[in-house]
Amino acid sequence: MTREEALTFYKNWQEKKEAYGLVMSTAYYDQETIAPQAGSAVRNKALAYLSGEVYDIETDPKAIEVLEFLAKEDLGEEKNREIALALRSLDNVRALDKEEVVAFNEESMASFDDWQKAKHEKDYARFEPHLLKLIGFSKRFAAKRHPDMDPYDVYLDDYEEGMTAADYDRFFDLVRSELSPLVFEIAQHQDRVDDSFLHLDYPKEKQAKFAEDICKALGFSRDWGYMGISEHPFTNGISKNDVRITTAYDEKDVSASLYSIVHEVGHAFFEHQVKDEFAGTPLHHMISSGMHESQSRFLENYIGRRKAFLKGLYPKLQEYFPEQLGNVSLDAFWRAVNASRPSLIRTQADELTYPLHILIRYEIEKSIFKGTADLEHLNTLWNEKYKEYLGVDVPDDGVGILQDVHWSGASFGYFPTYALGSAIGAQLLHAMEKDLDIDAALEKGEFFRITDWLKEHFQQYGARYTFKEAVVKATGEEFDPHYYIDYLKKKYRTLYGLDQ
Repeated sequence: MTREEALTFYKNWQEKKEAYGLVMSTAYYDQETIAPQAGSAVRNKALAYLSGEVYDIETDPKAIEVLEFLAKEDLGEEKNREIALALRSLDNVRALDKEEVVAFNEESMASFDDWQKAKHEKDYARFEPHLLKLIGFSKRFAAKRHPDMDPYDVYLDDYEEGMTAADYDRFFDLVRSELSPLVFEIAQHQDRVDDSFLHLDYPKEKQAKFAEDICKALGFSRDWGYMGISEHPFTNGISKNDVRITTAYDEKDVSASLYSIVHEVGHAFFEHQVKDEFAGTPLHHMISSGMHESQSRFLENYIGRRKAFLKGLYPKLQEYFPEQLGNVSLDAFWRAVNASRPSLIRTQADELTYPLHILIRYEIEKSIFKGTADLEHLNTLWNEKYKEYLGVDVPDDGVGILQDVHWSGASFGYFPTYALGSAIGAQLLHAMEKDLDIDAALEKGEFFRITDWLKEHFQQYGARYTFKEAVVKATGEEFDPHYYIDYLKKKYRTLYGLDQ
């Protein structure tokens, strides 16, 4: 075949996969937001069927022939990378049997349904059989896909190309040694920051109105974005100009929805600001998790928790909740949303304790794939690690092992990228501060200066580069987690007056 024939086939093949992906992504978003629970069995069956159809498209012998042909051609750096990513995805799929892929998808969808019920009922026993089945699937899949690799490394590499448990061990050793002692030190000085007013009664209806103000301030436009409500906030990049996010409202924590929205909008901008020519290709859809989390946690923490960011939004929040916040100053509110205290829920954790929540999940996942975890008592292991690293007792499995959605879909290897993304964000902040007066832009309501910088230096490239390459391109330096550690130590030692 000629190069032109191969490229034409590849383009049509990608468009066909894109069409199926759009339908399945839309159905997934509906399932987690507005779809009736009673219809889940029919939806799950249909989605499992479609996953089988996608498997057939992806493993079409002609497609394999074309991709392998194009991989040997010099198509330019961007196209070469695109083909390499397409082959990477194909290699992960063609090692598996269609029947087992369909069975896995059926199990993961049934698992999600029971996870939701189990979480509300605080009943791990209901979810446990699904989790054990998904662990079994994952171990078998890893052995088939890369028999010479450590099983956990297979999944770590899926979510962050090139990363292994050895790499994460070095990173989390730093987190453990530098941050864990500070968490326990601050726990002895909780009275220095008052956040009690965040946990009064905040009706969901008013929070939802404030959510519209948040989206407007961030530039999250209805022209290309949409926000719904789900059990667990998430972002679904259906296409470059159809990016859907969700939030969840906690009537006893007014900051929870605020920061879940800012977080998900960070994801949304990454999906939306990729180069137009990358849309619908692996350079858009195969952005790594760590890179994606770097953008969401950058907006959530490095920008969203700055006093200059809150200065414009806080008066509006006070208007919605005058009884709760009318007599609370901006400075007091800023200190409150930056307070640190060991807690149970990862998604509501402060910046300092957050990586320890991830460390716990990382250690459990690693032990599962090494075969050292007691699979019959994973909830007990979870509780023990929360006591060890955060000093908190887990009262029930609803706020323990059942709190996250990830394991209901066998997303093993995903969690570490949250902490990695946070660390990347600290290095991006250091670089941005050289180019922008961030506080001045925020106080002027010019949030676009933040998102424009991220687009220019990071987001437009999508998956063109690995995270290590992308960090060098954006900051001029190789990835250095000490930016993250130093940022957290300086911020929290100052906030709590530990060096006075």
